[in-house]
Amino acid sequence: MSTLTNWNEEISYEVDDVNFKTPKTVEDVQAVVKRACETDQKVTVIGAMHSTTECMVGTGVIISMKNMARVLSIDKENLTVTVQAAVTLHQLAEHLKELGLQPPVILEWGNFQIGAISGTHANDSSMRRSGQFSSYVLGVKLVTPTGEIMEISEMKNAEYLPAIRSHFGLFGVVCEVTVRIFNTQPLQVDFQVTEIDSFLDHFTDELKSLKEAYDQVFGVVFPNTGKVLLQRRKFLDPTVKRPVNLETLLDPIESRNISLFGGLFLPLVKAGTALHPSAPLAALLNNATVELPLKILSHVTYVIDPCQRAVLYKEDEPNFEFYDWMFAEDKWVDALRAFLALADRFRREKDFFMPLPALVYFIKQDQESLLSRSRNANMMAIDPEYPDPKEPLWKEFRLAFNEMAMEHGGSPHMNKTRFGAINHFAKSHDQVIIKKYLQLRKQFDPNDLFLNPYFQTTFKDYL
Repeated sequence: MSTLTNWNEEISYEVDDVNFKTPKTVEDVQAVVKRACETDQKVTVIGAMHSTTECMVGTGVIISMKNMARVLSIDKENLTVTVQAAVTLHQLAEHLKELGLQPPVILEWGNFQIGAISGTHANDSSMRRSGQFSSYVLGVKLVTPTGEIMEISEMKNAEYLPAIRSHFGLFGVVCEVTVRIFNTQPLQVDFQVTEIDSFLDHFTDELKSLKEAYDQVFGVVFPNTGKVLLQRRKFLDPTVKRPVNLETLLDPIESRNISLFGGLFLPLVKAGTALHPSAPLAALLNNATVELPLKILSHVTYVIDPCQRAVLYKEDEPNFEFYDWMFAEDKWVDALRAFLALADRFRREKDFFMPLPALVYFIKQDQESLLSRSRNANMMAIDPEYPDPKEPLWKEFRLAFNEMAMEHGGSPHMNKTRFGAINHFAKSHDQVIIKKYLQLRKQFDPNDLFLNPYFQTTFKDYL
C-alpha cells in the first residue's frame, strides 16, 4: 500500500500498489486508462497535491505524472512553450529565465505541476491582465476516458478549450500542455502599509490609484493590528539600466517574494502559538511579531526577475491552511468588514485568535475558462490562513465564514477552501455555465470514470 498525503498533511489516503501508476509516456497513460475503462475502475490523476480540499482523493487507479516532467519545445517567435504534465512551475521558470522569457503567471509556490494548474483555480494577483494560469493555456494533449489521444487547442477542437482550462482532472489525463509565455520584464516591488479602516473608507479612490500605477497588487490584512500591507508590483522596461542590483542587497528577504509566510511571519507565529496563550495574550504577541516587519517593509523597494518568485518548498514546510473566498470588487468592502466582525466575535466569545493574516488577491475579469474565478466581474479574495489546521475552533470559524461569504455573494476556491467549495461552489457560480460545463464533462466521460467522490458531491444537484 502507498499512502498519499497532501501539502499540509491534513488529507491522506491509501492506494494499493498495483493501482498506483507512474507512466513515463503518453502510450503508458493510454494503456492504464484503457485497462481501467475495461475493468470499470475509477481513475484519479494527482499532481503536487498542494490542494487543501479532497479534490485529488481517488478510490481506484491513481495516476502520478511525476515521470513525465520534460520541457518539450519553445517557440520564441510565437512565444509559446510545450511541456509534459509534471513539469513544475519552478522548473519552467528556471528554464525560461535562461532564455530571457517568463511564464504568464508566476505563483509563489513553485512546486505546482503545469498539468494540474492548466485546468484548476491557480491564480496570482493581477490588475491589468488575467491572473489565472489556465487562461494562458493554448492547447493540451489529452488521453480521454476511453484511452484515445485528443488534441485540444485554438486550432483543433477549439470548442472544448474553455472547459479544458477548467478540467480539474475530470476530462481525462492531460499529458502535455502548451502555454503562452512572455519576454522577461523586470518586476519592481514596493510596499504600502495603511490602516484597514482608512483603506476601506477610501476604497474606490485607493483601488483606482492602484490600477493606474501598478500591474499587480497583493494584499495582506492583519485583523488584530488594524493594518493592511499592499505589495505593489510594476513591470519595467528591460532596456533601461538600473543603477543598483537591489535583489542582491535584499536576498534572502525578498529575492523569494518576501516569503511572507514560509520565511517570515509563519515561524514567528508558530513560536508564539506553541505556548497556547489566551486570545488577549496572543494579540500582544502577534502585534510584537508583526509591527516590526511591517515597519521594515514600508521602506523597501527592489527589482527582481519575475521567475525568481516560483520558490520550491520542502515537503515539510509550510503547513498552515488556506481558506480562499472570492468576491466582486463592489461587494468586497462589505465582505471584509463582515469577515473582520466575525473574527472579532470569535475572539471575544470563544477565545479564538487568528494569528496569521488574510490574503487579498486582485483578479481581473476573465472568461477564458468556463469555471473562471472572475468570469462575470473583477474579483478580490479574502483568504484567511491558520497555522494549525487541526484546531477545532478553526474548523468552526471556517463554517461560519462559509455562511458569511455566501451572504455577500462569494465564491470559494475549488482547491483551497475545504468544506467551502464542496458545499457551496456549484451554488455560487453562474448556473448556466455550471450546467454547460457538466454537460461537456459527461460528453467526454459518459461512464464517470474520472468523477471522484469530491466532485460527485460538489455537483450532486446537477449530475
